[in-house]
Amino acid sequence: MNVRNATKEDIPFIVNAIIEIEKTSDSNTFNNLFGCDTETTRRYLTQFLNDDENLDIELSLNTYSIAEINHQIVGCCSLIFTNHNYYQSKGELFPIWLERKHLENFVKNANSLPDVKNTSENKDFVEYIYVDEKSRGMGVAKKMINEQMSKISNEYVYINVLENNISAIEYYEKIGFTKFQSLEIDNQENKIYPCVKKLILLKKI
Repeated sequence: MNVRNATKEDIPFIVNAIIEIEKTSDSNTFNNLFGCDTETTRRYLTQFLNDDENLDIELSLNTYSIAEINHQIVGCCSLIFTNHNYYQSKGELFPIWLERKHLENFVKNANSLPDVKNTSENKDFVEYIYVDEKSRGMGVAKKMINEQMSKISNEYVYINVLENNISAIEYYEKIGFTKFQSLEIDNQENKIYPCVKKLILLKKI
């Protein structure tokens, strides 16, 4: 198994991974945030990842690693550090690429969500951990997480996971992560995410 930095040729795989992770029963988080269909979301995500000036957020190509087995892509994940530059870069991305109606929907929906910045800022997160279904159970996620951890100079690494994703929580605990904090990220009246709460887990490096 090989883990390497992502290239632009990997963008279709990463986009599919993001959509799969964010999927609800008949939509996904970005569809809900932007007020668009899945093909439009796919186009936006592709544009974000192709933007050479979009750096250091979970929608930036430079934060992704790719796992390969026999030269076939089997997984991906992103490593981000949530400092001031992270939040500034994220805030600047959507106005650049979203059509006006989708940007207006995003602003309205984002303003309705609970603010979790104080809990999440200034931490190293491994995000969008995804392994192709046929390659699960082969240690791919653990290998990617360990590779990302080797790049971190701080004491802890963190993972976000939706509270309803019990199998993922159990897996992360199995490889040494412990529960840190539960956060409300959505509201019942206008649900954006697949789950109202997320769990932050941490591991000492």
